[in-house]
Amino acid sequence: MSIESVKNEPNVLPVDANVERQQTSKTNQTVEASNVKSTDTLSLSEEAKNISPIMANINSDVYNKPEVLREVAMKLMQELYSEDNGTKV
Repeated sequence: MSIESVKNEPNVLPVDANVERQQTSKTNQTVEASNVKSTDTLSLSEEAKNISPIMANINSDVYNKPEVLREVAMKLMQELYSEDNGTKV
């Protein structure tokens, strides 16, 4: 059994050539990535744009009252229960 050197193969490139090819490839990918334009947008409803009354209620602790919390909890429970069983509480 004999072992032949791979250096004699015409398809085998030196390590330096492989590194150079990889660096060129990375440079091309960076240029392509920088040419990509963003198409994501954010659109807000008119209700969402007028948030100042909600912020005023938060700052004045309106939502921390027990009756408000109880009402919100009941609405959530009714919605969740109706989704599970198809009926309301």
